[in-house]
Amino acid sequence: MSEKVLRIEDLLSEDEEAIEEPAEGLYDLVIPPGVPMTLVLELASEFDLEPHSKTIDSSVEDGALFGMKLVVLRGDRETVERANKYLFEVFDDRIECFE
Repeated sequence: MSEKVLRIEDLLSEDEEAIEEPAEGLYDLVIPPGVPMTLVLELASEFDLEPHSKTIDSSVEDGALFGMKLVVLRGDRETVERANKYLFEVFDDRIECFE
């Protein structure tokens, strides 16, 4: 049985460009690399946030810079704050099982 693995491209529209600044009154919840896409999709649908991509400059130990594409979920401040709280609650629950 073959399952489709969700990728960033599945979440974002094909014609979307990376955006640098959110529109006035909107805030971005930056999703850390490594967060399962199922959780990102859950956040987007549960909190009615709009997925976008954002490219940031990052570097490795030797100082070489490269552009890293991140997923951001955009919405009003209150909603983004609630989604951020939920994201950390999920992280805490998952980490707790290792204690």
